[in-house]
Amino acid sequence: MQFRGRLYPGKWFDRLLIRKKIMYVYIPLIILPLFILGFVSYRVYTDAIVKKTVNSVSDNSTLITTLMNSMLTNTESAANILTLNLNKVIVEKYSEDGGQVSDLQLYTQITNQLSYALLIFPDVDSAAYISRSGVVYGSNLEMERNAEKLQGSDMLSTLEHSRGSNIWFPMERRSYLVSSPEQPVLSLGKRIVNINTGETLGYVILNVREDALSAIYRNIGSIQDESFMIVDPSGLVVSALEPSQVLHPLPGGALRDWVMGSAEQNLLQPSPSGRMLLIRADITKLGWQLISMVPYNRLNEDTKTITQLIILIGFICLFFAILGAGMLSNLIAKPIINLSRHMKHVNEGHLDPYLEVKSRDEIGILASGFNMMMNRVEELLSNIGKEQREKREYELALIQAQIKPHFLYNTLDVIYTLSDMGRPRDVQRTTKALADFYRVVLSNGRDQITLQEELNSVRDYLSIQQIRYSDVFNFLIEIEPDILPCIIPKLTLQPLVENAIYHGLKTKGSFGELIISGYREESKVILKITDDGVGMSEERLYALETAMKGQEKPVGYGISSVHERIRLYFGSEYGLQITSKLGQGTEIAVNLPYPGRSGE
Repeated sequence: MQFRGRLYPGKWFDRLLIRKKIMYVYIPLIILPLFILGFVSYRVYTDAIVKKTVNSVSDNSTLITTLMNSMLTNTESAANILTLNLNKVIVEKYSEDGGQVSDLQLYTQITNQLSYALLIFPDVDSAAYISRSGVVYGSNLEMERNAEKLQGSDMLSTLEHSRGSNIWFPMERRSYLVSSPEQPVLSLGKRIVNINTGETLGYVILNVREDALSAIYRNIGSIQDESFMIVDPSGLVVSALEPSQVLHPLPGGALRDWVMGSAEQNLLQPSPSGRMLLIRADITKLGWQLISMVPYNRLNEDTKTITQLIILIGFICLFFAILGAGMLSNLIAKPIINLSRHMKHVNEGHLDPYLEVKSRDEIGILASGFNMMMNRVEELLSNIGKEQREKREYELALIQAQIKPHFLYNTLDVIYTLSDMGRPRDVQRTTKALADFYRVVLSNGRDQITLQEELNSVRDYLSIQQIRYSDVFNFLIEIEPDILPCIIPKLTLQPLVENAIYHGLKTKGSFGELIISGYREESKVILKITDDGVGMSEERLYALETAMKGQEKPVGYGISSVHERIRLYFGSEYGLQITSKLGQGTEIAVNLPYPGRSGE
């Protein structure tokens, strides 16, 4: 308990000399911003580097996917051209020679077409044509080895049941229809049909080597140790910079879950060599995903240097902070001690001490302000009594306004008349509105209520008045919801509404409209009571404005009372503003603080 008592500022901090207080406060004010600045700078710089890297790798991925899609498109174009050229060789040439083309001639012409296609489309590594009888014509001799393994294979079966469209077969190693059995290839197959009869002539197979795919991204990338791999929809690695990874499934865990199911484009994945930033892009033609891998520690190498620099700067600033705190305490402490002594005299009830001003800095301004404050206090003390008397006078006027006997009598007459006319529903509504009106008006003796409560009172008042003067006016209330909790002096709107009815609408001679609106304007609440009644003459309006400024006796006691009560509660910058034109109507604007505050 003793230790906790020493830590509590009220027990030890208040007893310190002001010089030590400056040291205790000033030094943390230097250290904490430096620490926050260093931490925020580190985070912002790291995030910026990561974002820049993500954008750069994404651009590289876009370039790679574009090149791969172009390679795949070229392979399909090669298949389509071979379809046309082989039709000419097999169908047209055979017909021209009357079916007398020798096997050697046919072989030469077909292989020439295959070689020509590879020459035009260098992305294709090798190609082969398989006749209906099972004879294989290859772009090289290796393509024709182990041709017997083609019979009964899934590849041939798939082509036999196809409709002549291009069919991509997955990346694989096989011993037939390839230039090298050890090299994985991506194959495109197509059934060749007679253009004239639709009869199947044979099948063409085109191979794209895996190393041709990896060669695209082998030299792309601006970050050291950046790597790429391509994964098919089943999670099988179909291409990678490391040949040992090709045709092996992704290991289980977060990486596989992210590749197979997550919608996120980026992932920070732990690995044996450190954390890796993974970014993926889609190769839509085959449903593959290109995975870009960037070592995370390569991204924040520069941030470590920046952190060290910030720490060094922090120690230098700390040294100067301690030195400056000592000098500052000597410059500030003495004038403040002198000021505190004079304040002690004021606390003892002496309101006439004079503080000598010796400087023009903030301490000098504070001393001058102290002297001015003492003079102002004496003036305020003399004015408080006057303001209190004026406030009580307005409170008595408010009590009188609350009673409103003529309004009560008139309402009771209306209730009697409605009852005599056999309108019990209107009797109930009028009685309920009268009770609600006086419940808000009395409000347990409170001088100030919320705007919501004041509006409820005004609605009840208007409901009663509309029953009495249903052929005189209609009313509309438009108040923004966010100002409803504001504090307002009780009976602020009701007297203004009453004036609008009796002095504006009732004497108009035709049906009128009364609008109560309210909105917030910066730090003020503006309430407006607008009627299209008879309006005021310029002389009457001038008399009202003069009376509200206190230069003449009140003209229209209700308006002057509301204006003065608002000024007493909230200050001279608030109150009423009146705009009126004879024959057109009147608008009274009530200016209140936002949020309203209770004042006594």
